[in-house]
Parts: sequence; C-alpha cells; structure tokens
Amino acid sequence: MASKKSTPIKIHLETEITQDGQTESHVFDEEGELIQMGTTTYLRYLEHAQGQETAVRFKLVEDGQVQLTRGTEKDATQLRLYFKMHDAQGSLYQTQYGNLPVLTTTNHLLMTLSDEPLSGEVVVHYQLEISQQVVGDYKLRLIFNA
Repeated sequence: MASKKSTPIKIHLETEITQDGQTESHVFDEEGELIQMGTTTYLRYLEHAQGQETAVRFKLVEDGQVQLTRGTEKDATQLRLYFKMHDAQGSLYQTQYGNLPVLTTTNHLLMTLSDEPLSGEVVVHYQLEISQQVVGDYKLRLIFNA
C-alpha cells in the first residue's frame, strides 16, 4: 500500500467562464487538505457559493494530467472533468435527470508543485461540451499552500 500523507492547505481558485460572448468570473478562498499518495497529489475542499456547499477534488498526476471532480456519488449532481494538453477527454455528468456525455478539450495546462514550502499552482484553459454541444470556454487558476 502506498504511503499517504495529509496536510491542511489554503486554496485560492479563480474561474472565468465565457458563454455566448458573455464572461463571468468567480473567486473562491477555502480551507482544504492535500493528500500525497506516491507521485499523485490530491486536493480536497468544500466550495461555498450561494448558500451551497460543494465537495471539490483535484487529482494532479505526475505526467501532467489533471482531474477535477465536483460533487460526490451521494449528491444529485456530480461532474468529473479530465484535462490533458491538446487532447479531448470524455466523461459523464451525473444529474438528477440522468447522465450526460461531457467532453473537455484542453488548450493550455500548466502545473507547478513545490515541497518547500508546500505549495502549487494549476492553470487550465479548456472548452466544455455537454451532449455534443459547446457550453463555453473556461479558465481556471488554482493556487494552494500549506
């Protein structure tokens, strides 16, 4: 079994969503935890927005791939997105009305991790399609530190 180390961290997430020519931005500052399992880093936290709490998880893989999960299996909705540079990655968006096919096409991906001090930054620009329709262009910037 791989060793597992958990550390409390501070999360700063900036998102920008462009849909139909309109852009909206969001900023989240949350407390979370970083779990290191072998060469894979997991970040977990609860996002607070509009009176709702959403479980968010980032999986950062040594080869440069990133996975983002919003919600859990117990929630009415769960979205899992996969990011790999210049590659379309498919997934399912679990909704209360059924599962919808999702496709992310990553245009920019930058991941920087540091042990001393424990910190990192992940920047992803991607296009999101749900049920074969482009929903919008997204940018996220995640900064974390212990």
